[in-house]
Amino acid sequence: MTNPERTKILEMVAEGSLTIEQADQLLERLGAQSQASATPRPDQSQNASGFTTFTREQMAALEAYEVDADYIRALQEAGLRDLTVKQLIALKNHEIDAEYVKALMDLDLTGLTVKQLIALKNHEVEADDIVALREAGLTNLTVEQLISLKNYEVDADYMRALREAGFTDLTVKQLIALKTYEVDADEIRAKRVAGFTDLTVEHLISLKERGE
Repeated sequence: MTNPERTKILEMVAEGSLTIEQADQLLERLGAQSQASATPRPDQSQNASGFTTFTREQMAALEAYEVDADYIRALQEAGLRDLTVKQLIALKNHEIDAEYVKALMDLDLTGLTVKQLIALKNHEVEADDIVALREAGLTNLTVEQLISLKNYEVDADYMRALREAGFTDLTVKQLIALKTYEVDADEIRAKRVAGFTDLTVEHLISLKERGE
């Protein structure tokens, strides 16, 4: 059986024009490499990229989670290949589509794992957020740093305001610390007018803790 034939059968199952049982019978008639109840070789059963190694149980699972051929193909075109059935279902459950993946890949965030993609999506980190942070001066951020900045609501506008107040080259850790203590640019300017010069991040936080 050729790959296009197998792909067509999967698409027909996804569309509802074939049941799992009918697909199984058709696979056997077309000379499938093993009966549907046979256990596939480990190196094949984990590879969904070619649509050639789905067992009946895997096809049923994909159908149950509404993972169809178009969804898989779109992810492949966005840069995600060699996904397992479990990974495909996880991506679908977390509403990660090809558009989201491609937007991140276009930012040279290649090599992202399925786990990292899910984490970024769950924390609502979008490609636009990353672009804005880069334009504000934060580049080469890790997935963990992107999530931390999002969790503490440190955005490009906050960074830009601090830079205009004279605080440049702040680390992610310092930005989060300032945001946690609710130190803003207006407050920094006010302290300088009041005579506090040579302020550091530590000074600002200390003054904030003392209510000064």
